[in-house]
Amino acid sequence: MTSPRDPRELIRRHDQQAQAAEDDAVAAVVGPVERAFTALWRWLLARWARLFGKPATQAAGQPLRDLLDDLTARIVGIGLGPVDALLVHAQRARLMGADQGAREAGIPPLGDPGEVDQATRDAIERGVQWAQQKLATGADELARLDTADLDEVLRHATVARQAKAILERTARTAWNSELNAGIRAAAKASGARLVWVAERDACVDCLAQSGQVIDWDGQFNPARTFGKKARVFHGVLHGPPRHPNCRCRVSPWLGHDAAGALSVTHDWAEAIREAEAKGDTVAADAARRAAAAAADSASFDLPAALRREAERSILNGYALPSESERVRVQAADRLLARIGAGKNSRSPSGWQVPASVKKRAERALKAGTFATRSVPTGRK
Repeated sequence: MTSPRDPRELIRRHDQQAQAAEDDAVAAVVGPVERAFTALWRWLLARWARLFGKPATQAAGQPLRDLLDDLTARIVGIGLGPVDALLVHAQRARLMGADQGAREAGIPPLGDPGEVDQATRDAIERGVQWAQQKLATGADELARLDTADLDEVLRHATVARQAKAILERTARTAWNSELNAGIRAAAKASGARLVWVAERDACVDCLAQSGQVIDWDGQFNPARTFGKKARVFHGVLHGPPRHPNCRCRVSPWLGHDAAGALSVTHDWAEAIREAEAKGDTVAADAARRAAAAAADSASFDLPAALRREAERSILNGYALPSESERVRVQAADRLLARIGAGKNSRSPSGWQVPASVKKRAERALKAGTFATRSVPTGRK
């Protein structure tokens, strides 16, 4: 059972809330585009049946030209224009991140976590432009067809449908960028540092970041990975998201030793006395929460726990379907080599790996596959 002083439980609850809100934001932004494409495909199938009958009919001439002209006009006419909507949801993500970060740091909610970063605004603009280009490209490809059956028409039209995937990726990246920006603002306000928190089935690059700590305005090492070579998307890595659809997050970290935890705050006992003397119960309660957060931080080494959890994930082969099993098998092989075969050998993070965990990993390496890649439910 998770210790009540283990901050991972609160972080994971916040993560679940953020992911649910992210899904809602994506549905609000991408949903209208998806519905437009669904209606378009229905129209196309019905129109083709009336004009040419069977899907395998090889259509040509003016009837095909009229159909394609109508289809391309409908594709280009699909309204994207979600820049404003994306910015609204990005600001909400920043506010949520600031609120969650303040709770994790044990400080009162921030009054103003700031506006959406310019880098996020630029990424949103680029994503929407790219999606619009896909619509235009799909329309151009259809316009060049002289003869085609229904499958060929649909195949060329699918290029335009990639606009939906681009918008979804843009929305998720913007959401997570601003969520973490809000958490960073809370860390700055509380005098905390930042620790990277990866999901247990994150990629081998993100798992290698889990448990790493930086100053709130610092940089993570982009070359860190459990794999052969890290994918470096940007030369500077201030935090998640590290790659498209990344759902890692950071959390304020006050230090795991009592002296360190208190050194980045102030004398909470004195703050409580001053607030009580002034009759300011709100400030007194806030100081008590901050003192409790510092005490919790002092009693639990969160970065070490996250690093152990990441290594366990690699040895167990936990991964999303988007990452090849070969990558995970190779990562487990490298990690086992670093741990060694000794009975009391330790992992790079200092964890004394149980023999049962090593044996399962060794069996997976011999078989070239893991028994399961899914993170067990009920244990996060």
